[in-house]
Amino acid sequence: MASSSEQKAALRSTSSVTPTAQVASRPTIAPTYKICRNFAQGNCRFGEKCKFIHSAIVLPTAIKSTQHIGGVGTKAVKPLPRPVTVLLEEQAPPFEETVISQKAERLANERRARLTKENAARKQHEAETEARLTREAEVEKRHQAMQEARVQRAKKASDAQEAAQRQKAQEAARQARLAEQDALRIEREAAVTTQHIVLGSSLVTFGAGLEVRSVVSGFESCRLTIRNIPSDATPPEIAELFTQQGMSREDIHILSLHPVHGSNHLEAKVLTSSAQGGLIAIGLDGIEFRNETLQFEVGQIMSTNAMGESNSRQADTLTITWFTPSVTMIATYSTMDLAQQHQRLLDKKTIDGRKIKAEMNRPPTNLAALRHYNAASVKITGIPMGTTVMTITDMAGAFSVRAIKSNLYDLEGFIRDLRQQLDSLPDNRMISFTRVADRQADGLMMIKAQFETWEGANTARASLEGKRLRPDYPSIRLLLPPPLHFTSTIPTQQYEAQQRLWEAFAEPSANKGPRVHIDRVPAKGFVNIRLSGDDKKLVGALKVRVETLIAGERLDATYWHRSFLWVKGREFLAKVFSSTKVYVRSDFKTQSLRIFGEGEAKQRARQMIEDEVGRLAQQEWSVNLKRQSVGYFVRKGLAALKEILGEDGASLDLASNPCKLTIRGGEEARHILNNVMDQALNDLDFGSSDGDDICPICYDAVSNPVVLGCKHVYCTACIRHYFTSASESKVFPLACMGDDAKCKVPIAIPVIQRFLIRQQYEDLINVAFSTHLDRHPQDFRYCTTPDCTQIYRANTQTLLKCPSCFAEVCSLCHEEAHEGMSCEGRRAQKTLSEEQLNDRWATAHGIKRCPSCSVYIEKTQGCNHMECRCGAHICWICVMVFPVGEIYAHLGTVHGGAFDGDGERRNLDLQHALALQREEQGGENRQQLVAREIREAQRLLHEQERRAAEQRNAEAWQAALRRQQAQAELRQIEARQERLAREAEYQRQIDARQERLTREAEERQRARGGGGCLIM
Repeated sequence: MASSSEQKAALRSTSSVTPTAQVASRPTIAPTYKICRNFAQGNCRFGEKCKFIHSAIVLPTAIKSTQHIGGVGTKAVKPLPRPVTVLLEEQAPPFEETVISQKAERLANERRARLTKENAARKQHEAETEARLTREAEVEKRHQAMQEARVQRAKKASDAQEAAQRQKAQEAARQARLAEQDALRIEREAAVTTQHIVLGSSLVTFGAGLEVRSVVSGFESCRLTIRNIPSDATPPEIAELFTQQGMSREDIHILSLHPVHGSNHLEAKVLTSSAQGGLIAIGLDGIEFRNETLQFEVGQIMSTNAMGESNSRQADTLTITWFTPSVTMIATYSTMDLAQQHQRLLDKKTIDGRKIKAEMNRPPTNLAALRHYNAASVKITGIPMGTTVMTITDMAGAFSVRAIKSNLYDLEGFIRDLRQQLDSLPDNRMISFTRVADRQADGLMMIKAQFETWEGANTARASLEGKRLRPDYPSIRLLLPPPLHFTSTIPTQQYEAQQRLWEAFAEPSANKGPRVHIDRVPAKGFVNIRLSGDDKKLVGALKVRVETLIAGERLDATYWHRSFLWVKGREFLAKVFSSTKVYVRSDFKTQSLRIFGEGEAKQRARQMIEDEVGRLAQQEWSVNLKRQSVGYFVRKGLAALKEILGEDGASLDLASNPCKLTIRGGEEARHILNNVMDQALNDLDFGSSDGDDICPICYDAVSNPVVLGCKHVYCTACIRHYFTSASESKVFPLACMGDDAKCKVPIAIPVIQRFLIRQQYEDLINVAFSTHLDRHPQDFRYCTTPDCTQIYRANTQTLLKCPSCFAEVCSLCHEEAHEGMSCEGRRAQKTLSEEQLNDRWATAHGIKRCPSCSVYIEKTQGCNHMECRCGAHICWICVMVFPVGEIYAHLGTVHGGAFDGDGERRNLDLQHALALQREEQGGENRQQLVAREIREAQRLLHEQERRAAEQRNAEAWQAALRRQQAQAELRQIEARQERLAREAEYQRQIDARQERLTREAEERQRARGGGGCLIM
């Protein structure tokens, strides 16, 4: 809205305009004043203070003006467009202007005054309100503080009691939680079982105390290969494929699960029972597993360090080679030098894709043909049929060429007759008859005849060997690889350390037995060992010996230190090899060393390794402790380490940051420290003691207690010694000796592993299983082949085949397989010489047989109560088995005591023992006993003769091998000299050819009449 001064100026400007000008000019627009709508309706609540106009201003309804149109003046009346709004479009009268201005100014002043008063009142009200609120807040604050103080004082009294109760409850809950965790841990540890591959390929499951739970021997196991496994599959999922089919988890062992190169799939190797796992694998072949089709392959088991069977040779394929038809010609020259020169040029030239052979013509043995012989002639063989004499004359540069008797025959007819010969064999099972074109350039034709079995191929070879199908047909060469072929690769250093032993294996034999071939590859640093033969028994026995030599000797834990896996350790082992020529290899999987060599050199190498391990054990090494484990070491951890390692074996530096623990010792010290640190971090002492317990081993107060699952408490050092000495005592399962050895709760496997390093634990596993075999001779037996470590399950009434040496064994009589014959019949065929000699020797030396397992036992001292390794309790006098609770009663009642008496008493005991033995034999008459003894004696004699013959054959074989080796070396020398002579002759031929070409070029130059120099 415009101010009053502006309104007045506008009114003055409009009043100075004349009426004529008002009509003629455009009217000036005056300010607009609005009338209060509420006032017009009669309900304005502001009254006189309203900023709008309440009084009405009456204006004329029309404004008259004169307008001249066409020179004629006329008057027109124009109505106002909005009669409600007061618009000052024309000049208002002076009194109206004054009224409006005064009214507007008065209203503005009133409004300003009203606003000022309202602001002042509002500010005063706000100040009063703020002061009142401040006073009220201070009062409320003081009241609240007093109330809080009263509540706080009341609460403090109750909090102390609640805190004590809460702490007591938390401690009880923590103790209950720890007790529950300890109980769960003990339950889990007691249920732990482990699977191990023992004695080459036997899958053994061990439970608590290293008790043998199940055995899958190498004779009854197989190895499965599973392909196309998804990349995210896990070993438990692979095992479920078999357990879902009803197999026990103890009969399944996942050997490996690794990715396949260049593929997104995995491949698994599984060791399982051939009776169940093999059949299940055949049934599962091709099943869908996570949108992948699995492939199962059943293979034979292979023990550690076993030689791999070579598949590169086709043992059932007979290869037949011979020379194709060709023409032989004699090229005659004027001089011997010219003939020798052309012989070197013609040899191995190619005519129509076939190489010819040129050699100096030798004098014929026939006197009639000798008169036509010319020493300056070259014999050319291998010339393709159809080649003319003129062609050879031009190529050979001879003045005379003539054809002689050649190798001419019908090639297609020969191949047809050869196939008919093979087809006519009895029980012919030839699969294919293929012509091979690999050697046709050399004039050789090759046929590969494949049969269903090696025996069929061998029969075909025998029918063709040394024979011609027709007189005009060529002679043939036959090649049939042996059916058994195994290979292995060893480092060159290992071969050099065992060179004498390997050479003894590789010496050629006069007979057609198995052979060992050695191929050295010095550039690649390894040696290939190949074993081949056709007799499974002989090949298997030799294979076991070769594999034993390849495996070497594993040193025990006293020769091990982890530094042998690092660069400095390997440098030391290389130093051992350079000093002693004994190769030593570190095995990461078993944390042990394997040594290869012989004699005194191995002993020197052992001493060097022992000295190095001792030196490393004296070195100190430190570990930084985490903050949460420092308190544990201060309270008990350091004392436990010092008790085991010695007072100088451990020290704790609390001043360093972080705290540092220093240890002196070897691998055992590291293993012990790792266990103690695990206890410190987990804040678990694996059981607690009240300090009044007595150790069941040392019968003294327990120091650094170890609580087993049965709650018996041991000293740490005592129980560790119990585990480390178990290999010597051979008492399994390892059980608690609490309650005066009456507890007998098997000790959990994790507890045993906690106190033994890896190699000690593996050795203990082997001892536990060997002890189990010794105590169960009626269940398991070793393979009959010497040095073979495979075992088989006895009394299965089946013929078994060893996977290592291929020996076939009868599981009932434990002799060589005798299919179609009873065990009694097989024993009747054997002579008794060996058994008779053994019995005579045993009687002479006071040795008897165990009536339970039939092994020889000897009494060296003590009472007459004997305990065999099979677990039988035997009366030495009666040689009978008694329960352990009745043996001493028997000795006292029958023999007058457990110990030997005077001579008369011993004679009576002997007579009584013989009477009991006769009674035990079930009334067999004397003739049967004599006949059995005679048969046993004959068998022993025959076995001795056989061994003597084998010894003689071996000595003869060794001598023949040495002779053949010397002959081979001589042949090598002669071949080397001959090769050098050929090289010299070849160089001379090259020089002569260069001279000839030079002369020919000079002659051509002179023939053209050109002068100048000839540049070669």
